[in-house]
Amino acid sequence: MLSQQYPILTHVESHIKPLLMDVLSTDKIGVCHGSVELHSVSSSCGKVEGDRFRLLIPYARQNLAWNVFFDSQYPEMGPDFIFNDNSFLVDTDINTLSVKVPSLTEWNPNDKHALLNVLIELLSCYKQHQMQLLQKQDKLQLECNMLMTSTEVKPEDVEMILLPFGSKPTEARFVISLSVDVSQLEARTYKSESDAAMLLIIFSGTDWNRIIAHIFFSKSLEEALGGPRALNLPPLPPNKFLIDYIPEVKKCITDKINSINQSLIKRREYISAILAVQFPSVQEWDSVKYSYITMVLSDQEDFHVMVKIELPAGFPNEKPIILLNSLYHMEGPHSAYSEVFEDFPYKVNWDSFFKVKKLLLCIKHAIKSFKQNTVKNYCS
Repeated sequence: MLSQQYPILTHVESHIKPLLMDVLSTDKIGVCHGSVELHSVSSSCGKVEGDRFRLLIPYARQNLAWNVFFDSQYPEMGPDFIFNDNSFLVDTDINTLSVKVPSLTEWNPNDKHALLNVLIELLSCYKQHQMQLLQKQDKLQLECNMLMTSTEVKPEDVEMILLPFGSKPTEARFVISLSVDVSQLEARTYKSESDAAMLLIIFSGTDWNRIIAHIFFSKSLEEALGGPRALNLPPLPPNKFLIDYIPEVKKCITDKINSINQSLIKRREYISAILAVQFPSVQEWDSVKYSYITMVLSDQEDFHVMVKIELPAGFPNEKPIILLNSLYHMEGPHSAYSEVFEDFPYKVNWDSFFKVKKLLLCIKHAIKSFKQNTVKNYCS
C-alpha cells in the first residue's frame, strides 16, 4: 500500500527503506493525529537509490518541512536534519541534544522505529522551542502558561506555533485536542477509535487582540454531527482567556450531541406512529437514523401514489418534507413524476400520533389534485 502511495520508495536505499516506511505508516503524529508525508527523495553520491528525503510533518495544523540526510556509505550513522524553521536547534551542543533527542545520539540502525522515535523527540523539542518564543509576547505567554498548568486540558494535547518563521511573527496558533464524550451519539453508521475534536485559535493584530476560533472534527465524528458547519462556536473576545473558553466549546459540543439525540428520539416516535396506523401501506423505512419512510396510498378511485416522508436533522423543529411520486407517469427515463406537498398543518408540540393522523388526512385529500396534475400533464 505504501509503495503504491509513494512509488519513489522503490528508489530509497535498502537499509533506510524500513525506517522510512515505519514513519509513513504511522498516522498518529502530534495533536492532530496526522500522517507524515514523503515529499521527495534524492541521492548524496549520484546513485539510483536515495538516502536523502524531504518530509512534511503535521504540527499545529501546519506542515513542517524537514530534510533528512543519511550517508549511504555509512549506514550505521544516524541522520542529519535541516529544518524549514531556521531558529530551531540553533547552536545546540551535543550534551543538550543527547538529553532532548536520545534516539539520535544513541542511534540504532537495526531498530525499525529509530527514525520515528527521533522525529517524535524532535517534535517535542520543537514544541518547547515554540513555547519559549511565546514567552516574549506578554498576552501569548499568559495564555500558554495557563494552558500548560490547567486541569482542563493535558499539556500533550496542545500545540502552538508563531508564524511566519524567522521574522517578526504576525500570527500565533494554538491547536487543542478536546476530550469530549461522544459515546451518547446513537445513530452512527460508522464509529472510529480515532474520533477527535480539535480547537484552533488564531491570534493576530495589535497586542494579539484579534482572535478567530475554528473547530475541526475527525471525518467519522463530523459526519455524525451533521457536517463541518454544524457547530456554531461562541465568539472569543479579547478579554476572555482561552482556558475559560474551552469549557464553553465543550458545552457547545455536548449540547449539539444532546440535540441530535433528542431529534433521533422524536424521529423514531414519528415513524413508529406511522407504522402503527399505516403499516400495511409501508414499503420501507430508515431503521438506523429514522430519516425517511415510504408508503403507497390511494384515493377512493384506487389511484395509487408513492409517498415519501423525509425527516430532517432539525426535526421536530423543522417540518417533515413530503414527496408525492406517481406510479404511472415518468418525467424521464429514470425518474417518476413527483410533487412536493407542503400544505399540511404542523406544530412542534403536537403528539406524534396526532401529527401523523393530521398529515395522512391531508395527503389523502392531496392525492386528488396530484392525480389531476398527472392526467393534465401526461394524458392531454
